[in-house]
Amino acid sequence: MTSTTIAELPWWDLAEVADHDAAIFGPTAWTLGYYWSVKAQNGTIMLAARTASADDSDADSTASGEDATASAGELAGWIVMSGAGAEADVMTIATTEAARGQGIGRALLQAGIDWAKDRGAEVVHLEVDERNTAALEMYAAFGFEEWGRRPDYYPGAAGILMRLRIRT
Repeated sequence: MTSTTIAELPWWDLAEVADHDAAIFGPTAWTLGYYWSVKAQNGTIMLAARTASADDSDADSTASGEDATASAGELAGWIVMSGAGAEADVMTIATTEAARGQGIGRALLQAGIDWAKDRGAEVVHLEVDERNTAALEMYAAFGFEEWGRRPDYYPGAAGILMRLRIRT
């Protein structure tokens, strides 16, 4: 049996995330340096999803608390959120190839929306490559609506601007 945990991404896992980001997003990937700068900003959170089988005993038994579980298991995905006042943004979200189709992206997006709600946000914004049909379907299922486009924002594609009103 496989379980998934979502916890705040510790700084020592940034290189692992940046490596996966490069494999997934290629020329538009965030660099490790950029992850570090975003991690240092007030009003942001980085959450990671990790999977582990129920009988997985690879976790460090001497570590304790949230830090012990934050790095335990295989990286399945992450989300980076920012928030200020009544607005929040999904800065980036991704799942690893091995974790796709298992609901990890939905769980991460829900965790990000919950974080935004807890901070008092009324709307969550995001931007997505117009060719990313899986992401577009997920965002639509959550109630995100397109409100604009940025032509040629991604290499050879427009960025679709979307928003979700979480408070009325």
